[in-house]
Amino acid sequence: MTGQRIVFLAVNASYSHSSLAAWSLRAAVGEGKWEWHTVEATLNDSPTAILDRVMRLQPDVLAATLYLFNRRLVVPLLQRCRRLMPECRVIVGGPECWGDNRSLILEEGAADAAIRGEGELAFADWLARLDTPREWGGVAGFCGRVDGEYCDNGVAGGVGALDDIPSFYARELEGFRKPFVQIETSRGCSNHCLFCTSRESPVRYHSLTRVRSDLEIIRNAGIRDVRVVDRTFNESVSRSLDLIRLFRDEFSGIRFHLELDPALVSAELTEELAAAGPGRFHVEAGVQSLSAAVHRKMGRATTPAATLKGLERLVAIQGLDVHVDLISGLPGGKLGDLLADVRALVLMRPAEIQLERLKLLPGTPYALEPGRWGLVAAADPPYEILRTPDFSFDDLGRADRVSKILDWWFNVPVLQEPFRVGVRNVADFIERFSGFLEGQTDFQLCPSLEQRFRWLDAFLAPLDVQLVQALRYQWFRLGFSAKQAPCPAELWKGPVPETALVVEGDRTKTFSQKWRVELESSYLFCYGRGEKDERATLAVFRLVSL
Repeated sequence: MTGQRIVFLAVNASYSHSSLAAWSLRAAVGEGKWEWHTVEATLNDSPTAILDRVMRLQPDVLAATLYLFNRRLVVPLLQRCRRLMPECRVIVGGPECWGDNRSLILEEGAADAAIRGEGELAFADWLARLDTPREWGGVAGFCGRVDGEYCDNGVAGGVGALDDIPSFYARELEGFRKPFVQIETSRGCSNHCLFCTSRESPVRYHSLTRVRSDLEIIRNAGIRDVRVVDRTFNESVSRSLDLIRLFRDEFSGIRFHLELDPALVSAELTEELAAAGPGRFHVEAGVQSLSAAVHRKMGRATTPAATLKGLERLVAIQGLDVHVDLISGLPGGKLGDLLADVRALVLMRPAEIQLERLKLLPGTPYALEPGRWGLVAAADPPYEILRTPDFSFDDLGRADRVSKILDWWFNVPVLQEPFRVGVRNVADFIERFSGFLEGQTDFQLCPSLEQRFRWLDAFLAPLDVQLVQALRYQWFRLGFSAKQAPCPAELWKGPVPETALVVEGDRTKTFSQKWRVELESSYLFCYGRGEKDERATLAVFRLVSL
């Protein structure tokens, strides 16, 4: 088989992402026997252009990983490749292959083989049998035709010791120009969440020696942003402490992104994170729900109380960005429960809250037996939930609008504090604000930042005068149009009075424009050229009457 060519089609979510699957599978296959080429693309690339790149290489084997986000693009591309190159063998794997692959193989005709489960061992085994298709049924996790009959050989076993997969960073990072790179220090999860493809998969680890070695290669390549893709970074509390110390003390020039189970966050873990100082870590905390009933129904081993306690520890760390995930439509939950969760989390002040609908991912218990829980979901990606016994179709639509509100207001730094204070001060703030916005927008396209300011101002004006004044102050401080402001402003043509008190900035600057605004006091907002030669707010004064 010497000289045969493998092309791995890696369709990523964006240019900034890379395909760890392509890198790891290439390392597992080894050098010499195969000529390996990776064709990287994104969801925004032209299918015709991607097809042209693959066709120019004329592969003997075409491989691809199917994800929730790329299946709609990749499957038609594979179908075209099979028509144009009937002698080429096509194999797929990834999260989209965890379910029943019969349709993918028999009806869609996207591939000769699909591997369910981890790919390194199974892919190498299938390649060894490439010229003897009658033996493909002996490959663990194989789904496809054998002697004209469909064969499903269960789930492929994973690599027992992750260090057995050769390191690939030295080769793959040669000439690397992307803003961040991903690294895997563990696989598997001991949790039992019924919506997750990793539930109950055995937990295995790379050694600290291997992690350190890979990070040294990454640092030497000039990369300063590393995203750890472990399903649960703090699955092992003691090991997560060792890794945080390693990241913090030996790789001080790198920023790390971690996915944590907040229920497993200990006081010691937060102490180690805090010791790193601001900006060194970004944490994604998988809360999903704060309802005990939901936790029980989704099979989660932890409790809402433990989750809240750990999250409180995380958000209390100065300079740590904490991103919180919530899911709407989980069995056992109702819209009222979700809104209560959102309110509680907003008041805790994480950096971001992301709310998404439950998705019935292939191979998960919810997807295999939706009727058992009364779930109705879309049959095509992203398989979003459409109705549950406790969440009507309309309720899920309301949850989607809350998700947009969080993205457009709470997750914007300059709007987060007035939004949070609104939630604290105004009863049923989120529900009422959502109702107000339904008369202003269809929630499809994100409005401009100025428009978001105006809508929040208009909603709060009859409810909280003090908060509206603070919001309007921010409008002028950010340098938005004084003529289109939500309150009157007067152009000030004279010099800044000597009696004016400096609120922000420096009175020695040269101002090109000054505007007087009446809020809870009289303010003078002064604008000029900033450090990057753009219009900027150089100073704010409070005018004092004598």
